[in-house]
Amino acid sequence: MSSSAEASIEEPARHGSGTGLAGFDAGIAAKDEATLSLVMLRDLAIVSALLSLFAAAETWASTSGLALASLLSIVDGLLVGAATAAVLHEWGHFAGARLAGGHAPLKPIGGFFPVFDFDYKNNDARAFDWMSIGGNLGDISVVLFFLFALPQASPGAAALVAGAFGFAVFAGAIEFPVIQKARGGMTGIEALGTIPRDFLRRYSRWGMGAALAAFVLL
Repeated sequence: MSSSAEASIEEPARHGSGTGLAGFDAGIAAKDEATLSLVMLRDLAIVSALLSLFAAAETWASTSGLALASLLSIVDGLLVGAATAAVLHEWGHFAGARLAGGHAPLKPIGGFFPVFDFDYKNNDARAFDWMSIGGNLGDISVVLFFLFALPQASPGAAALVAGAFGFAVFAGAIEFPVIQKARGGMTGIEALGTIPRDFLRRYSRWGMGAALAAFVLL
């Protein structure tokens, strides 16, 4: 999980302060360093730009019939699919934390990942669990959207789904063991500490393998 701990706490946590939209209220957002709507607009613009690049490559491939254009649409699809899933994964973490009533203030808009700080010291196990699960639901939703909302009629479209699926497998391989350990009694910080130091090298292979398998099947 990409969220960092916030060291100093000035007010008690509002654990269990209410599931639902109440998790986004002014009390919990009191330490936000950016406006929620502006951060959402920024990331929407980023995702729109990425999808536009993919759409341009797809159009070139379909109209020209060039092998180079088809190859570019596949590469773009893999990268854009993974990047879009990564953005929604982070927002899933944020939504899960806030909906559980956790302290997860937004970071300044000038940064990118992570979009928020998670206050491990002042949040309870429920907030950590919801934050953790939320991230994985975020990237899985991207896979399902690309799979069912877009026609799978070209290699580029298949690559878009495969890229998102590869990222979902990569993230899940890292995070689901952490979730299990936290549910087994570890604190969030302790569970995160069990992530192997070489996690990027180890689990990126899983993600790339899953993306390749999905591309071949689609």
